[in-house]
This record gives sequence, structure tokens and C-alpha cells, in this order.
Amino acid sequence: MRIFLVLFLSFISSLSSAQELYINAEPASLIPKGTKVVRLNHHTIFLNGTNIMGGIGNAIIMSPSISYGLSKKIMVSGSFQFSNKPYEQDMMPNFGFSGFKLSSKQRILTTDKQKYHTRLSSFIKYSYHDNKFMKDNLDIEIQDTGFEFGIIGTQLINKLAISVTSAVTRISNIDEKYTSGSTVKWQSINLNTIQNSISAGYLLFPRKYKSYKQTNFNLYLEYLTNTILTKGFPDRYDKFTSTLAPGIQFIIMSRSRLDFSYKIRSGAMPEEFVVKLTYIIY
Repeated sequence: MRIFLVLFLSFISSLSSAQELYINAEPASLIPKGTKVVRLNHHTIFLNGTNIMGGIGNAIIMSPSISYGLSKKIMVSGSFQFSNKPYEQDMMPNFGFSGFKLSSKQRILTTDKQKYHTRLSSFIKYSYHDNKFMKDNLDIEIQDTGFEFGIIGTQLINKLAISVTSAVTRISNIDEKYTSGSTVKWQSINLNTIQNSISAGYLLFPRKYKSYKQTNFNLYLEYLTNTILTKGFPDRYDKFTSTLAPGIQFIIMSRSRLDFSYKIRSGAMPEEFVVKLTYIIY
């Protein structure tokens, strides 16, 4: 009976919110109490000669993570990151530990109707990284160290889900060059930024649900921006940057996800290919 109930709840969940499991942004929804979600993220950043500092190649990043539903209103997540050193190709070994992230998401508001619901949540995050891949870009998810807190709102209408995120970030591992007499030195400074994103997901298949065994196919389009609030930031950074990220997603047996996304950054920033594999443990 318990197994049947779990499968039934999984099926209902996929009916109502499959298209709001965004690839590059978090939805406002929380995982149920006692549920674990394990994930493996793969990022390839196509440096292609940008940010030249000696030898250069693509940045390869792997990040296993786990999330857990503490209660109906709180979930926590943690991840470790492993990566290569694309600017130091002659170093052996060239792949190892490069950071971690800890985060928590809190439910604020939930309204439910058939094929229509609204979610509102807050979140806090701490990120530590010791390897910077895009030297002229800020990204707390994969290369910068700092704290972030924000709010997420998600709206589902039939097969379309739209989510908006706004967050304030304090990044603490920014290197700045300064002159002391006739000597050029480096110091670490903090930068405050505001990050905004809008994400849309559309459930393309199946057209009609008959079983939880059916595979969902979702289309995504996400737009992420970052604006520096601190005055007097280093010249190598742009005050405003943006990323456009189309993607596709397969949900298998209502508990496994396979995501593909391609990040197109503004200016001369390198593009990025993202693959994510997710599995739910009830």
C-alpha cells in the first residue's frame, strides 16, 4: 500500500509541476519532507582562447549534490565541485576538488488549483570556490565565493510554468591590482551584486497522461542577469551581464531527470554546455 501511495504521489507531482523543474534556476517549489534528491552536474565552458594566460583549454566541472526535505516548509542542499585547471594544462594531476555550496530554501506561500498554482519561497546560499574559470565574469554557482539570499516566485498555468528570481550576492574572492609606491600588488575585495532571472518551462509531451511511466519532454528558456552594485569595481568586469539559456529536459518514471542546456553569455564571455542527471529517493 505504501509503495502504491508513493507512486501515486509521484504521478500527481509530474502532472502538476513537471515543467517547473528548471535547469539553471531553482523553482519556488520544495521537495516533500523526508525526500532526498541526488544530482550530478556537468559543465563544459568553451574558453576557446578567451582570457588567454599561457596554455588554455575548455573548463570541465563536475558537481555531485544532494537535497533533503527537512519539513513541509524547509529544504536544504549541499554539493561538492571537482574541476580541471584550464590555464595550467602542464600541471599533473589537473583535475581535483575546487569548491562546495550549501543552501536552504524556505516556503512562504502556496496556492493550489487544478492545472494552476502559485509558489513563493526565499533562499540563502553560501558558495566557496578556489578556481576561477571566466576571469572577467562573476558566477557564484561555479567559480566565485560568497553569500546570496533572495526570493523566488513560480506560476504554473496549464502546461506553462514561469518563474522569477531576484537575489542579492556578496562575492568575496575578487582580486584587484593596486600600486604601492613603485610596486604593483594584488588585494582581495568584496563586490555586491543583484542577480535576476526569468525562466519559462513548457510541457510538450505527453499530450495526455495515462501512466506515471510516461516520459515527460519539457522545453525551457531562461534569461539570467547580473548587475554590480559596488562602486569602483575592477575595470575587467562589466557592470551588467546577461545569459540566455535554452534547454530541454526528460523526466523518466516520474523520478529521474536528464537536462541539457546551452548558456549564451553577453559580450565576449565564453559559452557553456550543461548536463544534469537527477534522481529522487523517497
